[in-house]
Amino acid sequence: MPKKLSEKIKQLPQQPGVYIFKDAKGLFLYVGKAIKLKNRVSSYFKKDAGLDSARIQQMISRIADLDYTITDNETEALILENNFIKQLRPRYNVLLRDDKNYLFIKIHIKDEIPTIGFDRKPTDKNARYFGPYTSSQAIKDTLRMARKIFPYCANKKVSSRPCFYYHIGKCPGVCIGKISLDDYRQNYIGKLIKFLAGRQGEVLKDLQTQMKTYAAAKKFEKAAKVRDQIFALNRILERQKLVYPRKIDQDVFSLYQDGMAAINLFIIREGKLTRKENFILENTNGATGQEILAEFLPRYYLEASDKPKEILLPPGVILNLFQDPAAWIPDQARNDKKLKILVPARGPKLQLIKLGTENAKQYLESQSNKKLLEEARLLSSLKELQRVLNLKDLPGRIEAFDISNIQGTNPTGSMVVFDYGRPKKEDYRRFKINRKQTPDDYAMMREILERRFRRSVILNEVKDLSSDSSASPQNDNKPWPIPDLILIDGGKGQLNAAVAAISNFQFPISKQIPIIAIAKRLEEIYVPGKKNPLILPKNSITLFLLQRIRDEAHRFAVTYHRKLRSKSMALSALDQITGIGAAKKKKLLETFGSIAKIRSASLTELRNIVGKRLAEKIKASL
Repeated sequence: MPKKLSEKIKQLPQQPGVYIFKDAKGLFLYVGKAIKLKNRVSSYFKKDAGLDSARIQQMISRIADLDYTITDNETEALILENNFIKQLRPRYNVLLRDDKNYLFIKIHIKDEIPTIGFDRKPTDKNARYFGPYTSSQAIKDTLRMARKIFPYCANKKVSSRPCFYYHIGKCPGVCIGKISLDDYRQNYIGKLIKFLAGRQGEVLKDLQTQMKTYAAAKKFEKAAKVRDQIFALNRILERQKLVYPRKIDQDVFSLYQDGMAAINLFIIREGKLTRKENFILENTNGATGQEILAEFLPRYYLEASDKPKEILLPPGVILNLFQDPAAWIPDQARNDKKLKILVPARGPKLQLIKLGTENAKQYLESQSNKKLLEEARLLSSLKELQRVLNLKDLPGRIEAFDISNIQGTNPTGSMVVFDYGRPKKEDYRRFKINRKQTPDDYAMMREILERRFRRSVILNEVKDLSSDSSASPQNDNKPWPIPDLILIDGGKGQLNAAVAAISNFQFPISKQIPIIAIAKRLEEIYVPGKKNPLILPKNSITLFLLQRIRDEAHRFAVTYHRKLRSKSMALSALDQITGIGAAKKKKLLETFGSIAKIRSASLTELRNIVGKRLAEKIKASL
C-alpha cells in the first residue's frame, strides 16, 4: 500500500460518508458509502479482503489514492454516493445505462390547481413523484389512461379562461370555478395519487361509496359521472394480471447476465401485476449477482416513489446481507417492520422470478440487437462517406466547426468531434473570437482553425503553444489528435477560409486532411478543387450523418454565443447607471449572483451594499 494512502486511511473519521478510490493516474475506480468511513475503507486492505470476488481483488490491487466526504447520516451518504456514481462513472461501480433518461410522474401539489406532468429528477420538495419509469411511452400511456378515469386540469390557477382539456370533456372545470378547489383536490387529485401508488382497489371502493352518496342525495348527474369512472377503472383492473388471490404489495427482482446485466422488476400491488420495468447495467464483468443487486437496490429505492411490503430476490443471493432494510432503503421504509426480504426456493414465487429472468434475458438481447444494428448503420454511413469523398481511410474522427455571432458581436466558434459516428463530448472545444469583432465569418473561421491546429503539435514542428487562447474548459498542454475529416458549417467561402488556415502549418499531414463544407440551403457539399458541389439523395444515410454532425456544431456554438451575449447584456445594464464602477458592479454580482436577482432585490438590500442614492438609481434603471 502506498505510504500516502496509508496515512490517509489512518486519518479517516469514524463518521458516515462517501469514499472514492483512485488509481495511480488519478482515474476513478470506485465510489462507496459507509456508516463509519475508517472501518469500511480499512476493510479493503485486510488479508482476506475480496477473496470471494476476483473483481474486487483486481480493484484493490489498483488503489493508489482516495478522497472522502463526511455526511450527517447514512441517507445523505447514499444520496451523495448516487450523485458521484452518475457524475464520475467509476470503473468498478455497477452503472445504470442511460439512468438520466428515467422519468417520474410529477404532481405539483403546491400549485393552486395541482398540475401533472413528468420530470427526470425527483428533487422538488413541493411535488409528489411516481416512478421511476424506464420508458417515456409507458409514462405517457399511464397519464393518458389516468386522465380517462380522473379528468385533470392543465391550468395552474383559477381564471375566466378554461384549459384546453375542459373543451374536450377531460377537465372537470376547476380552472373556471365550476367545481371547488377542495372538491378537485379530494375527488380527483387525491384519487389519482392513490391510483398511481397502486392502490386501485381502495380507489374503486371510494368511487362506489361516492356514487351511492350522490344517488341517495338525488344528484344523479354527478352519480353518473362517478359511475363512468368506475367502469373505466374496472376495464383497467380486468387487464391487469392477477398474481395472488390475496392483496399483497410486492417488488420482484430478477437478474440476467451476459456481458452486461439486465434486471427485470415486476411491481405487484394488491395482488395484481401493475407494472414491469427493465434496467440495463454496465461495468458488470466479473461481478456476481449478489454484488450487482447490492449496488442496484439502494440506488433504486433512493428514488422509487412506492415501497412494497415484500421484496423477492433471485436464487443465489445471500439473504442475511439484505435482511436489514435500514442498510439499503432510505428513511421512508426503515420504520416499516412489516417489510420482508425473501429469496424463494420453490413454489409460485420462484416461478415468478424465473419468468422475470426470461423477461430480463429477452430485454437484454433486444437492446444488444439494437446496439448491433446501430453500429452497423454507422459503419455503413462512414463507408459510404469514404466512397463518396474518395477518401484513402475510413473517417473515424470527424471534427466539425461553426461560427456564431450577431452582426459581429460576441463572436464564438465551436469544434465538435464524432468518433466513428458517435459524439465524443470530452473532445468538444469552444473558441471566443479575439481578432475580429466585425461581421466576417471567413476571418473568424480562419482564426479558430489556426488556433485549433496549433494544438496538434507533431514532432515539435509547430511550437508556441502559449499563444493559443482557446476558450475551452478542458484546455491542456497535450497535442490534439489529427482528424480524419474536417466538416465546415457553411459554403464555398467558409471552405476556402478553412483550407487557407490549415495550409499555413508546415507539417506534411496538414496537406492530407480532407476538408468539406455543407451548406444549409440545399444541403450541398463543397469539396476543395471541385467547381460544383456534391448533392446527395435526401434519404442518404451519409447525408443524415453529416447533417447530424453539422447541427451539433451549430448547437454547441450557439449555446456558447448566447451565454456570452447574455453576460454582456447583463453587465451593460449596470454599466449604464452613473456611479457604478467596476468595484461596485463586482460587489453587486457577488452578493446577488445575477442581474435578475439585483432587479428583484428590495431597496433596503441594495442600500446595504451601495448606499441609498445608488440603490434608488438601480431600482429606477432596472
